[in-house]
Amino acid sequence: MPAVSIVMACYNGMPYLPDAIDSIRKQTFSDWELIVVNDGSTDGSSHCLNEYAAEDSRIRVLDQPNQGQHVAADIGIREAVSPLIARMDADDVCHPHRLEKQLRFLSHHPEVGLVGSQIRRLGSHRAGLRSLLPTDHATIWSMLRKNHHALCNPTVVFRKSLYERVGGYWCHDIAEDWDLFLRLGEISQLANLDEVLLHYRFHGSSINGRRIIQAQLYNEYAAHLSRLRESSQPEISIEDFKREHAISRWPHGWLFRADALSIGQYRQAVAELYGGQRLRGTARLLMSMMMSPQRTLRRCARMLHRSPAVPTESNNSASTPAPKPSIAAALSPIESRDRVRA
Repeated sequence: MPAVSIVMACYNGMPYLPDAIDSIRKQTFSDWELIVVNDGSTDGSSHCLNEYAAEDSRIRVLDQPNQGQHVAADIGIREAVSPLIARMDADDVCHPHRLEKQLRFLSHHPEVGLVGSQIRRLGSHRAGLRSLLPTDHATIWSMLRKNHHALCNPTVVFRKSLYERVGGYWCHDIAEDWDLFLRLGEISQLANLDEVLLHYRFHGSSINGRRIIQAQLYNEYAAHLSRLRESSQPEISIEDFKREHAISRWPHGWLFRADALSIGQYRQAVAELYGGQRLRGTARLLMSMMMSPQRTLRRCARMLHRSPAVPTESNNSASTPAPKPSIAAALSPIESRDRVRA
C-alpha cells in the first residue's frame, strides 16, 4: 500500500497536464499512487493519461462521462488505497519536495487533519508572487468562516478517515473544497506550511466570472452551515439560504457582486501579468482593487502583519538529507479527540 494517494480530477487538461504529472513523478518522496479521474475529456487528455499509465505502474486512470469535478474527485478519493490523500489539479505544478514535507509535517502533528501550503502564481510566461495564506488553525478557521481565502485546494493533504467521517464532498458542483475544509476543521486542526510547494496556474480558460460569483455565494452558504452546526441548529437548503442571503444583503447586494467580480478581474490580471501582457494586466489589477477596496486592504494587511504560527519545513539543513516521513506517525488516530472549535 502506498503511503499517499494523489487524486486528480481532469477535464480537458491539455496542454498543461504533462507538466502536472511530471511534477508528481519528480517528487523526492516516491511511495505514492496517482489516481486521475478523466471526467469526459474531449481534448488529448485521454491519450496523454494512457501513455503515462503505461509507463508508470503507480498511475491509475479512471474514465467516466463528464459529471463535474466534485464527483470525479470523490470517486478518486474513494478508490484510493492509502489513508492519506493529496489533492492536485491537472494544470498546476508541484515542488519536488511537496509530498516529503507535508507527510513529515503530518507525522509530527497527529492533531492536524489537513495541511496545505503556500502557492506561487504561474502564468504562461513566468511565475510571480507567492501567497500569504495563514498557517495556524485559529486564523485559517476564522478566515474560512468569513469567506476569506485561507487554503488552496490543490496543495492539501488530508486523512481519508476524516474525509469519510464528515461524509465527503457535498452534492453541489461548486465550493466543495470550502465546505470540506470547514467540516474537517470542526473535528481536527487545519494548517498550512509557510513554504511554496505548488505553482498555481492562472490562464484564461480557467477563469469564469459568472462561476466565481456563484462560488462566492456557495462559500458563504458553507460558512453559514458551519455556524448552524456549531449552535446545534438544523441545516437549511441552498434555496432557503439564497432567499435569506438576498434579504440580508439588501441594500448592499451590489457590493457582494462587485467583490465577487473583483476576484475574477484579479485572476485575469494575474494571468495577463505573468502571461506577457503586463500593461493590460496592470490596468485590470487596478480595476480589481477599485471594485473591492476591502479585499485589497486585507491583502496589504497580510503582507504587513503576518507572523506564521506553524513551523516551516525549510528549517532542515540543506546539507543534511531529510529523513523519510514516518507514515505510522502520520496516521496516528485523532478520531477520538473532542470536537475542535475555533
